[in-house]
Amino acid sequence: MRKLKYTTIILFLLLAHLTSCQQATKKETSAPKSSLSYAKGFDLNYTNPDYTQVTVYNPWSPGDIYQTYYLVKDTTISTPQDGERILIPIQKLMTNSATHLSFLELLGLNNYIVGVCSADYIYSPLIHNKISKKEIVDLGDAFNLDIEQLLLLNPTAVMTSAYNAEDENSKRLRQSGLHIIYNIEWQEETLLGRAEWIKFVAAFFDKDTLAQEIFHDIEMKYNEVKNRVAKEITEKPSALIGQDFRGTWSMPGGNSFNAQLLRDAGIDYFYASNKDKGSLSTTIEEALIYFNTADLWLNVQPSSLTELGSIDKRYKLFNAYKTGNVYNFNKRKNDRGGNDYWELGVARPDLLLKDMIKIAHPHLLPNYELTFMTKLN
Repeated sequence: MRKLKYTTIILFLLLAHLTSCQQATKKETSAPKSSLSYAKGFDLNYTNPDYTQVTVYNPWSPGDIYQTYYLVKDTTISTPQDGERILIPIQKLMTNSATHLSFLELLGLNNYIVGVCSADYIYSPLIHNKISKKEIVDLGDAFNLDIEQLLLLNPTAVMTSAYNAEDENSKRLRQSGLHIIYNIEWQEETLLGRAEWIKFVAAFFDKDTLAQEIFHDIEMKYNEVKNRVAKEITEKPSALIGQDFRGTWSMPGGNSFNAQLLRDAGIDYFYASNKDKGSLSTTIEEALIYFNTADLWLNVQPSSLTELGSIDKRYKLFNAYKTGNVYNFNKRKNDRGGNDYWELGVARPDLLLKDMIKIAHPHLLPNYELTFMTKLN
């Protein structure tokens, strides 16, 4: 009997070891696989049947962990001491970034939001409707949060962006005693990597399977049009991005997700071979040298060519201005200043890509109507 007992224990340990080495392990039959396809900033681990381990990595210190969460459905479950235990599904959430909102909306979780920041910069009509009914409270500037009002809302957790340096407001937020969920999607290097953070958001609401289905659909749509461009396009228009602001013209680095968007849409970009993952600081003089003959001018702020030309007469020297091929991302922008480019555009990169393709190669998508972009007139 003792020999049988020891044999059973050994077999159990061996099975546990093999299970921990498989990325496809499920915490239950309906749970999705733990592997991520594009996102680098977080990980989901379902190998323990009692909890889901969510790890957020530090993008400013490669290899380091920013925060670890253990998501449980029963408060009696013990979890490791190296992370924060959170009971799911979360019942009340405050979020301080508009970029989180479309993830929540796609998952059908708007009713769980009790607080937001800087509501004037939010596009979502659903959120504004709830604010008008006082079902959601605007807590002010994300960097100067009304902590007292936040505590009165008594949210289960606060979802917040994270930065390399902690400011005083972040310290106060962390000292509030609330669960702080760090969402750093904006540090991802790819568009689908940003969109895959829907799985991160979903984990805290026990919506993992739904998030998998939604993301898979977005991924398929994105890659379908991307592959069409790769197969069918031989001539690529060139593009100029952005505009001068107080003497500095910021353009996407060659390894940024914005440069990837241009590449996937079959658009030539002068800085495509650059290795920077963020923005490049240049000047209008340099832009005139390298982008004077660009076919397209994308992501300007004004709503008309006349307005753009009045800002700086040198803008009229660009070929794209002369031909009228200038676009902004303001089609889905409300009177308050909220722009859906920063909300739905984060969660639905397939729509961003289709916009770019429609502009650069309209014959590929003859029946598609631009979602975010508008041509200046």
